[in-house]
Amino acid sequence: MSGDRFVGAPQQLGSSRALDPRQDLLRVRDLSVYIGRGGETAVMPLQGVDLDVHRGSRVGLVGESGSGKSLTAAAILGMLPARAETVTGSIRLLGEEIVGATERRLQRLRGSHVAIMFQNPKASLNPVLTVGGQIAEVIRVHEDVSRRESRQRAIDLLDQMGIPDAKRRAGDYVHQYSGGMAQRAALAMALSCRPDLLIADEPTSGLDATLQQQVLELVVEQVERRGASLLLITHDIGIVEQTCDQVAVLYAGRVMESGTAAAVLSSPANPYTRELLRAYRSVEPRRMNTIPGTVPALHGVLDACPFAERCPDAVPECSDRLPLLQERDDRRVACIRV
Repeated sequence: MSGDRFVGAPQQLGSSRALDPRQDLLRVRDLSVYIGRGGETAVMPLQGVDLDVHRGSRVGLVGESGSGKSLTAAAILGMLPARAETVTGSIRLLGEEIVGATERRLQRLRGSHVAIMFQNPKASLNPVLTVGGQIAEVIRVHEDVSRRESRQRAIDLLDQMGIPDAKRRAGDYVHQYSGGMAQRAALAMALSCRPDLLIADEPTSGLDATLQQQVLELVVEQVERRGASLLLITHDIGIVEQTCDQVAVLYAGRVMESGTAAAVLSSPANPYTRELLRAYRSVEPRRMNTIPGTVPALHGVLDACPFAERCPDAVPECSDRLPLLQERDDRRVACIRV
């Protein structure tokens, strides 16, 4: 998405190293996205998302498919699809407003301050360039270094990610890598310019259980080693439990509950969070707990709880007004019954 699709005025982004370490790294408030459909009623997949990522924290963004998780990440990166006609709200990265930033400014942000690790590395990596060559090119785009230096840094990164014989494998193409190795290479590329924030979008999708664990441990290790923060997008609550210290539960383009992972996942306050956990922790071998119904398509502005039709605890008032996130002890919850 080009920067001129954002609403608002761009501001200059300062160096993260010069900012107060107590400051929020990422602060999203009332983020909404409207996508046109060729004259039809616009789809509004994000409606008032609030999200915080503090320095050094690991935040899990969890919810069913269609809840808006990946779209939230795309909005943060300024990489929304071309049909996204309007973005409203605020996205403050390193204390600076980026809603309204030009495409040129966003390109400078990506890689050096915020980077993304996609769920399908073999699709996101260029098949006609060597893996090491791609990583080196990213480094040269963001930093004034020679080809030789960028090449060596790419090899060093692949080695740090556990790629055996990194110098030789840097000259291979992505189709010559296994799924686990490709994901390690994607992580190397995402971290190549030492970003302050790594967004990992379903980073273990398609990997077997052993490789999933290895990749998750590597992501956490490398993020901590660099003093960066992590925004982990997943539908798997188990991954959040293993990896994150904070969690935000997204449903129908809105955050339903957020707080520490320990508190939210041990005693959920929002019925949607509770039902997600019930489905995840189903232990009966012949019966899987599910949430009846599906995530609604949002063709208009929400004026009621989006989960009301599926919620086992719903009362008539749930369809009368939209619940806003409210502070409740150790978390924020959007539910009129809490």
